[in-house]
Amino acid sequence: MLRSAGSSSDPHRMGARRALLGLCVSAALVLAAEIAGPVAPARAADAKPALVVTMKDEAPFYHPNKAKIKVGQTVEWVNKGTTVHDVSTNVQNARNPKDVELPKGAKPFDSGFIPPGGKFSYTFTVPGQYKYFCVPHEDAGMVGYLTVEK
Repeated sequence: MLRSAGSSSDPHRMGARRALLGLCVSAALVLAAEIAGPVAPARAADAKPALVVTMKDEAPFYHPNKAKIKVGQTVEWVNKGTTVHDVSTNVQNARNPKDVELPKGAKPFDSGFIPPGGKFSYTFTVPGQYKYFCVPHEDAGMVGYLTVEK
């Protein structure tokens, strides 16, 4: 965090600044999503989802937050919130790299911004542990877990 000369190290002020910064980043991301229009994410071709994960604006953000599926099955994320959400395993998009986990051989994916009522599907082909997050709400704790079994 950048500080100007003479800035306070009061934890309450720092927390308020961090919250304001997070709010500004979220607002900018929502505006960018509105300007860019809908994103056409990579989807599984007509695959029926084995699991549907709903996304909400308050905890638990992803429901279910932890789940298991088998290799070759599809997960569908549905935005039931009132703001855009995202599903990402791309460590380059993460503020905290610990919010991402991919098994060896798995390629990262990102849904792009999913508008309210929107959906994103992904078919998992590599077994292992996955940890994913919402780009605009990662700092609020919007992180989910998926185990893909053989």
